[in-house]
Amino acid sequence: MKTLTLFLTTTPYAYENTHTAIQMARAALDKGYAVNLFASADGVHNFSRNQNPKGLPDAGKEFAELIARGLRVELCGTCLNFRGICADDFLPGAEPSSMKRLFGLMKSSDVFITLGS
Repeated sequence: MKTLTLFLTTTPYAYENTHTAIQMARAALDKGYAVNLFASADGVHNFSRNQNPKGLPDAGKEFAELIARGLRVELCGTCLNFRGICADDFLPGAEPSSMKRLFGLMKSSDVFITLGS
């Protein structure tokens, strides 16, 4: 099975990166890929519970649906700590992780795409 890993570093509604990550993850899952998403910096905000955007797609809801389909989500633990985000604040299925783990995902992926700066 081919593996796609996405690296997301931007907030859910300030850029189009979140929408792009959702669409890419959905398409890859549809094609039978294993899909990982590692969120770092402000990208961890994409996985906050109870988002309620007005006039925009709900990133949290869309990512929750993808997690249910097999998307593996890892969140930079240091980034979570810097932002005061604890486990109760993010979506079920998203897990704290580390830069060491990110390196492992990069090495083991067939495709690695960065969305953000």
